[in-house]
Amino acid sequence: MQGKETRQETLDTFRRALATGGRFHGYLTNYRADGIKYRAEIDCRPLRTADGRIENFVAFEREVIRRIGRPAVSAAGRYELNGSTNALLTDALRNLAIFEHA
Repeated sequence: MQGKETRQETLDTFRRALATGGRFHGYLTNYRADGIKYRAEIDCRPLRTADGRIENFVAFEREVIRRIGRPAVSAAGRYELNGSTNALLTDALRNLAIFEHA
């Protein structure tokens, strides 16, 4: 959910990437349902069929806890893990095998 501090320029870049079948990687100010804002790193890329047609898109969002460019004060780097689970992955995503290690 976007709001007053979400940069329109970034949203336009995101939309252009989707429209042209490209990848988007960037940072957005998003808002939770309760109105609390947070900084998100978004990585969105197309999923193509064997003949190259775009069938869908997959997007990953990670909340950025620390400000971008701020020096890290710990081994955690610029990000702090907020919690991690694979419980939200659907069978369809698992079947794509994009999360498996080589």
